[in-house]
Amino acid sequence: MILLTFFLLAELSRTSGLIDIPIAPQDEMMGVFSIGAKYSLPVFSDDPYLYDEIDAEPNDFDVFLKYGFNRGEIAISMFTPNTFVLSAKYLVIQEQKLVPAIFIGVDDISYSQHISTLGRGDTIGFLEEQGYALYGGGRPPELFSGYVAVQKSISPYFNLVFGLGRGRFVGYGPRSHVFNTDLFVLGDEYDSGDHSGWAFGVFMGGAIKLPIGLEFIVEMDGRDANTGIKYTHKYFTTTFAISKVEQFFGDKPFSPRYVFGLEMNNRFMTEKPKIGTIECIVQDITSKKLLNNSIVEIKELNKKYTAVGGTFSVILSVGNYTVIVSKPDYVDYTSMVSVKPGVQSKLVFNLSKTEEALRREAALREKEQSIKIYLEQGKIYFFENQLDPAKIAFEMVLSLDPENSEAMEFITQIEPKRAQLIATYAAEARSRTQNNELAKAIEYWQKVLTLNPDHIEAKRSISDLQTRIAAAKKPPAVPKKITQAEIEALYKKGVTYFTAEKYDQALKIFKQVLTHDPNHTGAKDYKSRTEARLKVLGGG
Repeated sequence: MILLTFFLLAELSRTSGLIDIPIAPQDEMMGVFSIGAKYSLPVFSDDPYLYDEIDAEPNDFDVFLKYGFNRGEIAISMFTPNTFVLSAKYLVIQEQKLVPAIFIGVDDISYSQHISTLGRGDTIGFLEEQGYALYGGGRPPELFSGYVAVQKSISPYFNLVFGLGRGRFVGYGPRSHVFNTDLFVLGDEYDSGDHSGWAFGVFMGGAIKLPIGLEFIVEMDGRDANTGIKYTHKYFTTTFAISKVEQFFGDKPFSPRYVFGLEMNNRFMTEKPKIGTIECIVQDITSKKLLNNSIVEIKELNKKYTAVGGTFSVILSVGNYTVIVSKPDYVDYTSMVSVKPGVQSKLVFNLSKTEEALRREAALREKEQSIKIYLEQGKIYFFENQLDPAKIAFEMVLSLDPENSEAMEFITQIEPKRAQLIATYAAEARSRTQNNELAKAIEYWQKVLTLNPDHIEAKRSISDLQTRIAAAKKPPAVPKKITQAEIEALYKKGVTYFTAEKYDQALKIFKQVLTHDPNHTGAKDYKSRTEARLKVLGGG
C-alpha cells in the first residue's frame, strides 16, 4: 500500500485534501489533532456595476479543528460565528500496487440547506453561488455533500485523485454545468430550475511534490478550478493558492481569489521518539576472535562504553554518529554510523594490530616455540636417563618461562632418579665383577661416573678392573735361548736339588730344562721321579 504521504494536512477548511477537493485519509494523521485557519481575498476588488444587486467579492476567514482515527478523519469548521459544519470520511480500500485507494465521505453536515464559507443561506456565498439562487433557477443544497473517490500514486512524486460528489461539488454555471449528471437530463437548460437534489458532480486533481516538501497542485470540481503551492512539515503546513482560476477569463466583479492557509498539529505530542539501536561486534581482523573489553566511544555524545564480551548495544536518537573503537595493541577504528528510526543496525568492527604488537607476538611465538623444543628435548633426555642434559634443557625452559610447571616438576624428579640410577648401576657393576665380566662391570661403573663424576668407589673399581684386564692380556714370557752347555749345567743343578731332596726346586729346574730342550731324556726322567716323590710326600 502506498498512500500519498505528501498530503499530510487537511483540505483548507474541511478534512484533508488538496486545496478544495478531498484526498484519502492519511495513516500518518491517525491519533493526531490539527488546528488551522484560512484567509482568502479577491484578486480584483473593483465593481464596475456599483448599483446592481451583485457586489464585489468579499474577504473570507475560516478556522477548523480536525482529528484522524484509524482509516478515517473528522473535522469541525467555523465559517462564520453562526455557521459551523462537520466533515467526515473513511478509507474503504487501501492503495496497493495495482489497486487505487477508495474512500467515501460527507462534507457540510450542518443545520442549514445552503452552506458556504461566507455563511449559511441560499443567497449567502460567493458570486456564482448567489447567481445560482438569483438567476440560475435555484442553488443546489450543500447540506450532506457526500462523495466517493479514488486516489492513485503514479510515482513517489505524483498523485491523482478522481471522484463524484453531490452538494458543494455540483455547479450550474456556463462552464461548470457540464461536469455534473444533470447534463444528461437538462442539457443546455441547466438554469431552468429543474435541478436534481441528487445530481453528482465530477472533481479531480493532481499534485507533484519535490523532495524538499513543496507541492504543486492543480484541481477542479463542479464549481471552480484551483491551483497552488503547499509546503509540508511534519508539524505544520502552509498554503498559497489561487482559487476560482476560471474567473481570470470572466467578467468583473467575478474574480479569482488569493488563498492563504496555515495548519498545525500535535504530532510532536503523539509521535514516539525517533530512536534506533546499534549493535557493535568488535573482533580481530585476522582471527575473527571477539575482543573483550574494547572501548566504544560515540564522539557526538562524548561518551565511552565497554564492549565487555566483544559485543555492545546502545539505543540512540536518530542521526549520524562518529564511532571510535579502541583496544590496547590495536589500531583505533573510526566509522560513521547512521541510526535509523526503529532499526537495529548490526556493525562489525575488524581491528588490526599495531606494528609493535605484531613484533611482540612474533617474539612470543618464537619464545613459545623454543620452550616447546627445550621441553621435548628435556623429556627425551630424562627418559633416556641422560639426566644432566635433561636438567640443562629444563633449566632453559624455566629461563624463558619461570612459571612453567611441567619443567619444574621434571627438575624435582632429576636428583631422586640420579640416586636411584647410581645405586642400580653400581649393583650391576659389582655383579658383573663377580661373574668376571670385567668389561661390562667397567661399563656400568662408567655410567655411575656419568651421573656422579666424584663417585669414589666407581673410580677405584674402574682402575682395578682395568689393571686386571691388562694383566690378563699380557703375553707369556719367551724363554731366553741358552747353549747346550748351559742346559747341561742347569740339568746338573736340578740333579743336585733332587739328591738333596729339595724336590720343589728340582721340579722347577727340570721344567726349565725341558722348556729349552723338550727332548732332554735325563730331564724328563728326573721330572717324573721328582713328581712321584712329591706325590708320595703329599706335595705337587
